[in-house]
Amino acid sequence: MRNRVSILDAVREGKNSFSKKEIAQATKIPWGTVCKCVDSLLKEEHLFIRRFEPTKRGRPMIPMGIDPDSAFFAGFDVGASSTRLVFCDLLFNVKYRHEIRTPYYKNNSAFFKWVLKMFSDSLKEAGIDKKKLMGIGFSMSGNVDTERGILVSGRNWGVKWGANIPVADILSEHTGIPVFAVPATAAGVLAEYHFGKWKGYSNIVTVGLGAGIGSGIISNGELLITQPHRPIGYIGHMLIPDNNHICSCGFKGCLESYSGGIYLPLIGKEEIPEQPELHSAAALDLAAASGHAKAVAIMKKAASYNAVGIASMIQLYGPDVLIFYGGQCKKDGFLFNQTLKHVREILPQERLNLFEIGLTTLGDYQAAMGAARLAYERFF
Repeated sequence: MRNRVSILDAVREGKNSFSKKEIAQATKIPWGTVCKCVDSLLKEEHLFIRRFEPTKRGRPMIPMGIDPDSAFFAGFDVGASSTRLVFCDLLFNVKYRHEIRTPYYKNNSAFFKWVLKMFSDSLKEAGIDKKKLMGIGFSMSGNVDTERGILVSGRNWGVKWGANIPVADILSEHTGIPVFAVPATAAGVLAEYHFGKWKGYSNIVTVGLGAGIGSGIISNGELLITQPHRPIGYIGHMLIPDNNHICSCGFKGCLESYSGGIYLPLIGKEEIPEQPELHSAAALDLAAASGHAKAVAIMKKAASYNAVGIASMIQLYGPDVLIFYGGQCKKDGFLFNQTLKHVREILPQERLNLFEIGLTTLGDYQAAMGAARLAYERFF
């Protein structure tokens, strides 16, 4: 399966016109294996032979292309506030996208009824033949046991620790399509690696500043996936010594229990009770940008907490690029720019010189695209 994926990736990167020889050179896969895999892909009609005109003596270089409509992959991204779904063809063109508000979790029955309805309605609207849908990537904001396909918790949207919802098995059983469950942070950074502005960079750290705060990692070209009790990129739950606020995870002092988008309104109520119009993350950010003294103090503290988590990720993983995404990452945002300022103050200049900093170019569907890519890698 890995060879098939690598071969199609090579053809895709070769502007969808690549010969067996060029595939072997690009992938370093042994010639015999290339021939066997290519012949199989041709037989399954995922690849086709392009018309060509021989121009030299000797064995001709026969170019092949991918039939984009021969297979499709779905990518879900269940976030704390919004859920997004994409259908991608075999060239990873997005054929359909849809977004709805994530309902607060009540129970398994309501959750799966909602997910399955979104899926079936979207599949019908997209006009995609279900028989050609080869896999579903299901990314979620929360703790995901990818080895067992289980959602352990998603506290920011109501799923308490230990819920252990067998998402992959239940969705696969009801759709008849294999499902791979993954944390949204992992799906997001994989999308950057394959589709973003910095695609192909061997070492990437993404930081999501939104309802919660998380981070994804590509290290030496490999995706690192967080697991329950083996957390990777869980910066929102780093303990900040002078933070006395209780996080939804149950611990006191987590970074996101102050700086997260769903917690900042609570901070606003505590610090500025007399101005209810400032009891939202967006309103606090605008007020801070306008010089409101108490809002400035809140957002500067939030930024300093963010910077501790981000600087730690930089020190641990030494990225080539640091990519920000999420609702609190706006170019002109007070919190975002203060966060960057604090990061630059914490890290030594010699470290700062080693990586780029930027905002995602993939928009709100970043994790959904990454989830679709993971379905392709697992099930094609």
